[in-house]
Amino acid sequence: MFEMDQDATAYGVTAIENRFLMDYLPAAKGDFVKVYLWGLFACAHKGSDYSLEEMAQELFLTVPEIEAALRYWERRGLVCRVSDHPVQYRFYSPAQRQQSAGAPMQASSEQVDFAEAVYAIFSDRRKVNPAEIALAWEWVQDIGLQPEVVLMLLSHCAAQRGTQFSFKKAEPLAVRMKEANVVTSDDADAFLRHQQAVHDGTRKVLSRMGKRRLPSDDELALYQKWLDEWGYEPQAILDACKETTSGDPSFKYLDGILNGLRTRGEGRSAQQVQQQLAQEKDERRLAQEVFHRLGVTLDTPAALRLYREFTALQPHAVLLLAADECSRTKRSAKAEDMLSLLESWKSKGLTTEEEVQAYLEAFREANSALREIFTACGHHGRPTAADRALYQKWRGMLGHDVILFAAEQARAAEGSKIAYLDKVIENWHEAGITDLSQVKAQKKPTGKKGGKTVSAQQYAQRDYTEDELNAISGDMIEEARQHRE
Repeated sequence: MFEMDQDATAYGVTAIENRFLMDYLPAAKGDFVKVYLWGLFACAHKGSDYSLEEMAQELFLTVPEIEAALRYWERRGLVCRVSDHPVQYRFYSPAQRQQSAGAPMQASSEQVDFAEAVYAIFSDRRKVNPAEIALAWEWVQDIGLQPEVVLMLLSHCAAQRGTQFSFKKAEPLAVRMKEANVVTSDDADAFLRHQQAVHDGTRKVLSRMGKRRLPSDDELALYQKWLDEWGYEPQAILDACKETTSGDPSFKYLDGILNGLRTRGEGRSAQQVQQQLAQEKDERRLAQEVFHRLGVTLDTPAALRLYREFTALQPHAVLLLAADECSRTKRSAKAEDMLSLLESWKSKGLTTEEEVQAYLEAFREANSALREIFTACGHHGRPTAADRALYQKWRGMLGHDVILFAAEQARAAEGSKIAYLDKVIENWHEAGITDLSQVKAQKKPTGKKGGKTVSAQQYAQRDYTEDELNAISGDMIEEARQHRE
């Protein structure tokens, strides 16, 4: 006789009990809530032939997602599948569900015992709602844990996180217990003891950082990674906290420090980590010493990276010598120049401080002598490795004063002054000349008349002016760069 206009449906209401909002909604996924609310609406306004396919289309979900949501509410006693052909579901009131005597779906005795055990864990310290009981029971049915294992898990969380902890946030721990193949109560005891150790260790790290609070789930997960995956001893983790004093102490910062230690060394014990930290502290100090002498400012990671590259070539004492040489040049010293110099010395077989010192002295003396010779003979250019080798040959034949006298005679020569000078020295050597007086006693070599005669100079070690050192170091670095290229 009577019917509601279909358009009027949009102007009506669907009643939702506050009990549902308080006890069931907080723990449910959004799509599950959406299915439940739409199901209530469908009970009042859709026909009995309304299908899951239609529901899925209207909610923009898939049929399997609809079925998963309905199973979720079945486990909480708010929905019951009463028929398979055709598929039909019956919805129950949350208040009705909580009245055990009149509940339409009687729980099994095992589930009732489980619920009573959960209530006993919290007693009057917390009111546990039916949705939380249902979620914990899911860990038995869906995850596959034994009821006594779940009860031990809940007791552990209450002791560790306080009685008001979130059952939903405890679910990942239930999953990890399943993945760890926790079956018996003994397995659970061992697993939870380890979790307690993780919690206690995390609290100690927070305390070391000056933070007085309970650890977050993310902090617990990081500590467990350091302990289980990376294999650090608890004391080693605490020792690494010393390195966080240079910045804002946080678990993320500490994670980076431990990861760096892990990639640079094999030690995981407290003693090994302490040794590694001490060695790296010394390494930072040595790196700062080198780059201070070089006159280059770098951040610590870049300085350490370059320092390790340098020490792979030469020892620290040699690095200091290279830094001094590079810093003497008038142009700005660069780390690339120092690297070129170190590689050049290594290619020459110079690997100790003494060998490099001797080489530097010989290099400076040869360069200084060659500059005098170049000036005397009118040759333009900077001394090269070939020039120094030629000079060493000449010094095996004659003294420096004789060579310098020959250079003065070569000024008027056509073509290469150096080639002419080399020929003159070889001729004098073959003639048995050993000193300047013998040269002057002979007929003067062909050359420019009226040329200036220089006084005899005995070649020996000498002190260099700053400008001379700059020029000589510049020659050395330039040669090293060419060697590298």
